[in-house]
Amino acid sequence: MARLPPPNVEIDRDTDWPENLSFIRDYWRDRRGSRSMPGRKDISPAQLKAHLPYLLLTDVIDGGADFRYRLVGTELRQFFRAEPSAKRMSEALAPFGAETVEATLMSYRAVVERRAPMRLTGAGSWYGQEFKLFDALLAPLSDDDTSVNMILGTFVFVWDEKNQFRDPRDSRLAG
Repeated sequence: MARLPPPNVEIDRDTDWPENLSFIRDYWRDRRGSRSMPGRKDISPAQLKAHLPYLLLTDVIDGGADFRYRLVGTELRQFFRAEPSAKRMSEALAPFGAETVEATLMSYRAVVERRAPMRLTGAGSWYGQEFKLFDALLAPLSDDDTSVNMILGTFVFVWDEKNQFRDPRDSRLAG
């Protein structure tokens, strides 16, 4: 069972959907049809061309023990400290610290468990990236309509110039 979200992170916010997120949500719903989830073969990069810079695609490894970044859009890569493509999530996020790795894995595991999309809205400071707010949609894909084998995600980042949403435990930001 998934744990509670970290501080400053809201799950399944129902309002104020950014265009990127609402487009991918609606696209995912359309592509699944009468099934519980679409498969990777149902996702067409040509139909997502305008959104590709903001998309990521991860493989689910061992039922969610870890995830591998298969595709990371050009606009998202700047939020990593090194190229994440083809790396395990635990490896790509390790420079941000163990707590960041676990919080991120927890979010992706929740999507695997739910077998339904999940929206995450909150402060990037929790994920080791200060002065940033994020809004994300993570949506499961399944080749057999039962087991989640990939996650399609999209993110919107806004720089928090007022630093209102910092993790209070971060001593670098105190003062």
